[in-house]
Amino acid sequence: MRDHTLRVRAGTTGDVDAAQSLMGSARRWLHEQSIDQWQDRVPDSTFEKDAERGHFFVVERHGAVIAMVTVADEDDETWPADDVPASYVHRLAVDSSHRGDNLGGRLLSWVEVRAQEAGKQVVRLDCAADNPGLRRFYEARGFSHVGDSSVSDPTGARSLKISLYEKRLDA
Repeated sequence: MRDHTLRVRAGTTGDVDAAQSLMGSARRWLHEQSIDQWQDRVPDSTFEKDAERGHFFVVERHGAVIAMVTVADEDDETWPADDVPASYVHRLAVDSSHRGDNLGGRLLSWVEVRAQEAGKQVVRLDCAADNPGLRRFYEARGFSHVGDSSVSDPTGARSLKISLYEKRLDA
């Protein structure tokens, strides 16, 4: 029987290798599914900056990082500017050995509680427009599709079509 207690901690620059491992595993799985999401490696410096800003979080079990998420108070690269207090989710990844444990859903619930405690009205996130499984995952958790957009890959070499989602939080 697995321990289902969710222990989230602030990620550090020492967690970058673990984050890259999670992303690499997800990248390979998504590629096998012909989904163009996370196919471009996120630079270590992005994780380092997220950790330094307090935006990077990890779930650790038995000393190993098994999931991660980045949560920020703004995302002007992806979302149009507005005055709605929001938390923005990126790079939510779960180790493949924990697929089916609802760890991703539980981590999203943690984000929602944290956002609500910080006075946010919505949680926003995005995913590849051609990722129907992830889109269903978000919709099943109460996120609404609010539109599509395009963003550049981390190198700026190509454009990626994304779907934008948000979930309104109870006051």
